[in-house]
Amino acid sequence: MTMSLPIGVFLDDEPLDAPWIRGCRRGAAPGPVLQVRRVDDATFILRESMRATWEAPFVYLLLGARRALLLDTGDVAEAERMPLGATVGSIVGDWVAAHRLSDYELVVAHTHGHNDHTRGDAQFIGDSPAYPYRATVVGTAVEKVREFFGFDAPDSATLDSVVPFDLGDRELSVTRVPGHDVRSIAVIDPSRGLMFSGDTAYPGRLYVQDLTALRDSLDRMLALAHRHHLRSVLGGHIEYSADGGEHPVGVRFHADEQPLPLTVAQLQQLRDLAHRGSTVTGVVAGSPMSLWIGSCNGAKVKLAGAAAVRRLRGIG
Repeated sequence: MTMSLPIGVFLDDEPLDAPWIRGCRRGAAPGPVLQVRRVDDATFILRESMRATWEAPFVYLLLGARRALLLDTGDVAEAERMPLGATVGSIVGDWVAAHRLSDYELVVAHTHGHNDHTRGDAQFIGDSPAYPYRATVVGTAVEKVREFFGFDAPDSATLDSVVPFDLGDRELSVTRVPGHDVRSIAVIDPSRGLMFSGDTAYPGRLYVQDLTALRDSLDRMLALAHRHHLRSVLGGHIEYSADGGEHPVGVRFHADEQPLPLTVAQLQQLRDLAHRGSTVTGVVAGSPMSLWIGSCNGAKVKLAGAAAVRRLRGIG
């Protein structure tokens, strides 16, 4: 499937674990604002550049015969700064034309409700959205997520239920995974062997609101990964360097990075890390991920200081 993307968007067909554009040193050419990786003709990973937001979040687009699912909308609301809606529109438009589809819907959902994964919603709603076709944006409140996907009530004994979500010849499974955020979900795509985990699992600092809930969520995610023989877990950010070090908060350049995909073995390591963690506030170190339980104010001050030093040196 051929496609034409907006100016400032870079498309590649590299493997899942290939390096990403990682921002730029001060004074260097800024590079594209959005990178798109085509996993296959119906699966795309998009990353917002550190030039636009130091969060550099990942966004996932999954296409089916009846509808598409966009997981997260990134950290930038303005289409002029981040052509997310137009880029997704180009990909969906080419898919619809190639398969002669009609009345095609894009569902915009979120791995969780934090701003760096939802600010781009503005490009898919309103009177003149940047996305040119029909879109349904799922609200971020717990009740909205539960209602849309058909989850049981939060106090139900079947909190760990897994619900199907069919795109048309591509059936996904969705489950709630609170711990990082009470609104968190994980999406399983058995046809590709992938799990989309948002900020519940990725190579970086995993911030924990509720450790007990996180333990339950990771138990469930690991069981689903084994049940469906998954190969990769894809999260919301990369915050660790290739040698296992941490990139400071707020920097605009990563000299190198861990691969985006976590293996099922690494998901097991994360699950074990969570079960070793104390319920008190603090950092539980691991690699390529660590748990930041509660406020962790001292560790955050240290990271902010490291970022300030890098900026003074012109390297971040």
